[in-house]
Amino acid sequence: MESLIIIPARSGSTRVPNKNLAVINGKPLIYYSIKASLKTDASQVIVSTDSNEIADISKSFGAEVPFLRPRSLSHSTSSSISVIIHTLLKLIENKNQIPEVIIFKPPTNPFLSGNSIQEMLNFKLSNRNIDSLMSIHIPKISALSFLSFSNESKKIKTQIYDINGVRLYDIERSQDRPISYASSPACKITESRYFLEKYIDKKIALEKCAGPTFNYENSSGYLIDSLEAHDIDNIADFELAKLIIENGKKLINGSKFSHLH
Repeated sequence: MESLIIIPARSGSTRVPNKNLAVINGKPLIYYSIKASLKTDASQVIVSTDSNEIADISKSFGAEVPFLRPRSLSHSTSSSISVIIHTLLKLIENKNQIPEVIIFKPPTNPFLSGNSIQEMLNFKLSNRNIDSLMSIHIPKISALSFLSFSNESKKIKTQIYDINGVRLYDIERSQDRPISYASSPACKITESRYFLEKYIDKKIALEKCAGPTFNYENSSGYLIDSLEAHDIDNIADFELAKLIIENGKKLINGSKFSHLH
């Protein structure tokens, strides 16, 4: 079974300067995703980047960078799906074997362990009738607690969602409320045929590729813990990850997080 992990890592970043090469505990952020990915049974780990510097650093850590991503697909507004389609098109162009499943692993979730990626891959390969498997987690704030607020009336609406018929104030104690789940960008695994049929076979131009990086209409979820779901989106997220990795020795000493050492 051929499987490919794609780690997207463009140069530049608007919210965390040069994010993918930002240093945590003496290593660039992208190191942690590469090392976790290499601990799996995936057939290939490719970093998709437009940067020669990121490419050289990624290769030094054991990832493959067989081609660079064009700058036209590397802007802050470029879609993630275009990264996957570009990678598949390059594999086809170079007459490489097309993997049966694609694992999309952004570098912004450094705590996701190789063990969890492997367990997700095992689950997906045992359930080929499901097109996609995505990481999910239990957020600190329940979906029941989400509010809407009107700037005009200055009023809030509290009863937006319900879970199995239960609404926010039906149960007073938060620990008694039903569990809600949230999606995590940490990892998504999808059958390659989904991308081939939806984009490549239809010859959609790369710059026009838009949409989710998985088939949400036929997808299952895989529960990861809150630490693995930590996503670096801004400076505060980065500093928290840095604090945990550099000082949280007891927290990360287990084998699950061995790639953090």
